[in-house]
Amino acid sequence: MKKAAWHICVSILVLFFFLLFVGCPADPQPTGTPVVGGPHSPNATRLLNYLFDQYGKNIISGQMDTAWNPSMDMVASVHDDTGKYPALKGFDLIQLPYSGEPYYAGKEQIDEAIEWWEGKNDGEKLLPGKPDIHGIVAFCWHWRIPKLTISGSTVYEFYTDRTDFRIPWSNDQLDTESAEFQTIKDDLDKAAALLKLLKDKDIPVLWRPLHEASGRWFWWGASGPQPYIALWEYMHNYLTNEKGLDNLIWVWNGQRADWFPNPKTVDIVGYDRYTDASTSQSARNYSSQKPYFSQTRAMVPGKDRMVALTENGAIPDPNECYLDEAMWLWFMTWNNARNTNGETHKDNFWTGEYHNTNAHKTYVYNHARVITLDELPDLTKYRLD
Repeated sequence: MKKAAWHICVSILVLFFFLLFVGCPADPQPTGTPVVGGPHSPNATRLLNYLFDQYGKNIISGQMDTAWNPSMDMVASVHDDTGKYPALKGFDLIQLPYSGEPYYAGKEQIDEAIEWWEGKNDGEKLLPGKPDIHGIVAFCWHWRIPKLTISGSTVYEFYTDRTDFRIPWSNDQLDTESAEFQTIKDDLDKAAALLKLLKDKDIPVLWRPLHEASGRWFWWGASGPQPYIALWEYMHNYLTNEKGLDNLIWVWNGQRADWFPNPKTVDIVGYDRYTDASTSQSARNYSSQKPYFSQTRAMVPGKDRMVALTENGAIPDPNECYLDEAMWLWFMTWNNARNTNGETHKDNFWTGEYHNTNAHKTYVYNHARVITLDELPDLTKYRLD
C-alpha cells in the first residue's frame, strides 16, 4: 500500500509540473514599446498604447457597418444576439463619389463614427452608466473610380474586372502628370476633407486603405506591387504631412510580403480571412487561423508589428487563439449583404448561422479574453508614454 501511494504521489507531481510548464502556455505578449510608423496625435498615441497593452492577452471585438444600407444596424444586431456591443466599429468611404461638395457622400459614415466615439449608436447613448467610454473607430475604403459615362451618368467601380482604371505608372514611378493621377488626387482631397472632420474632434482612426491589394481583384492591386507601394507611400505622405491627419493609425492589409511598403508608413498589419465553405453547408471554421497570423507577422521586414484579423466571416475561438499563440489584436466580422429578417444566408456574415452559430457568437462576446465596448477605458485619458 505504501509503495502504491508513493507511485500515486509521484504521478500527481509529474502531472502538476507538466501542466505548469507545458500544458499552460505563457501569454505571447510582446515587450517594450509598440513598433509603429508616425507621427500621431495624442489620442492616436493613447489608442496605440491601449492596443499594445492588450496585444497577446486579449482580442478586441469588432463589427463592420453597412455604409451602403443604413437600414441595417449591425451593432444593434450584435447586441440583440449576444447582450454585448463590439468595442470596434468599422466604417467605409465606399459611397464617396455619389454627391457633390463640400463633403461628398460618406458624410453619413463620418457622422456615425463621431457618434460611435461618443459611445452612441443611431443617436442613442449605449452605456449611460459609463459616459467616459469611447468606441474605437476603423475605416476602410472601397475606392470607387469613374468607369464610363452613359447618357450623362457616370458609373463608379472598384473591381478590376469592372473598370479599366489603373494606377498611373511611367518610368518606374507614379505618373503625376497624368489625368488618372489627377483623379486619384481629387479623390484623396475628398477623403481628406471627411477624415479632417474626425481630426477636428480629436478622434483617432484605424485607417485601412488599399486593402487586399495582392489579390489584384481591386484596381489598386491590378498593376502589381511597385505601383501599389508607390501609391500607398504617396497617400501616407499626402494625408499625414500635407493634410496634417496625424489622427490616422495606418493599417496595412496588402496580404503578401512583396507588397509591403516603407515600414515608417505602417502601424499595424492585418489579414482578411474568410473560411472556405466550398465543401460544406456553412463556413463555420472556428480555428485560430494561426498559419495566417504567423505569415502576416512574417511579412514585416526586420521589426514586429501588431497583427489584426481585419475582416472575417467565422470568428476564431478565443481559447484556440490563446493556446496557439495566435492572439489577433482584433477581429472584424463583415456586414450583412441582404435583408433577410434574421434568416441564414451565406452573404450575411453576422445575421443567421451560416458563418457563426448564435451559440458561438454569444460565447465569443462573453469570453474573458474578448474586449467589448463596456470594458474599454476612457481612451482620452489613457497613458501617453
